[in-house]
Amino acid sequence: MESRRYSEIDLLKCVCISTVVYIHAISTSFEPSNFLGYLASDFCRFAVPGLFFAAGFLFDKKKASTGQIIKKKLVRLLPPYLFCSLCIQFLNVPGLSVELKNLDAGQLIYNLIFGNTLGIYYYVFVLFYLFAGSLVLRHVPGKWVLGLWGLSALLLLLFVKVLVGCGMSFFLMLRHPFFHLFAYLSGWVFSLYYEAIGSFLKKHRVKVICGGFVLAAIILVYTRMGGNHFASFPILTQFYVYTCIIILFTAGMWIHEFHPGIRFVSNASYGIYLLHFPIVRACQSIYPEISAHYSFVYAFVSWCFGIAGSILIIFMVQKLSGRNSRYLIGC
Repeated sequence: MESRRYSEIDLLKCVCISTVVYIHAISTSFEPSNFLGYLASDFCRFAVPGLFFAAGFLFDKKKASTGQIIKKKLVRLLPPYLFCSLCIQFLNVPGLSVELKNLDAGQLIYNLIFGNTLGIYYYVFVLFYLFAGSLVLRHVPGKWVLGLWGLSALLLLLFVKVLVGCGMSFFLMLRHPFFHLFAYLSGWVFSLYYEAIGSFLKKHRVKVICGGFVLAAIILVYTRMGGNHFASFPILTQFYVYTCIIILFTAGMWIHEFHPGIRFVSNASYGIYLLHFPIVRACQSIYPEISAHYSFVYAFVSWCFGIAGSILIIFMVQKLSGRNSRYLIGC
């Protein structure tokens, strides 16, 4: 699937990585205790599942050998992750899980293994074990994959309904396979049956997008009633998440020619993910009052700095290191 460009996936990755940065731009601008704070946070819930969906969709199912895939994924993911993690840790930038003065060798190795130099790096840890499992999954018949996909849906619903509220730590929850497998396998299934699914979505894309917007709006309104939010409706939350992913995937089919901006952000999404968080935190530290009072203005400013700062660093590294930039910032 990686040898061909898919406008649906480019749009999905572009919107999702932009939304991830916004999530982190608002994450210290409220103690979730007001309507706007919860609404903004809940609205962005599709972002990380959308990136896992794209990863599952693009994983090479048949073309390359196992050795080629391992080499490609290791080169793509590991060097930039280690480089950014070590630079961010030893520069002692804002947002670290463990500040440099409290760091020892054991904690450093632990954080590198489990994606915890910055808490958001759990995404890389999850990608590694999903890709490792995919080396086996690519040899599984399509009908069996459908069965695994259905099982992953049940495991996700069980996880969010029962297991999350049973004292599980936030650290473990974010790295738990039950929480991410369905998104990844959804992308995998969409790629396996792309022609059939794509044909249906193209034929009915107006209905799918409009119906999806209506369903997402109904879920958002319903879960606000009585002062509630998504935390009180874990299963409805998942319906909202995957409704948004389908809306974005379908909307991407309208892009007949690849918009250069969308394509650039899609290609740079891994680099933006690795780089943006300290920039956002540094921007937020200029306005400490946002930790107590939610503000769309401050969040938007932090978001702009996070996106623009990450892209600026990417351009600088690419200019200085050329093709070697993929080993440093992943693009």
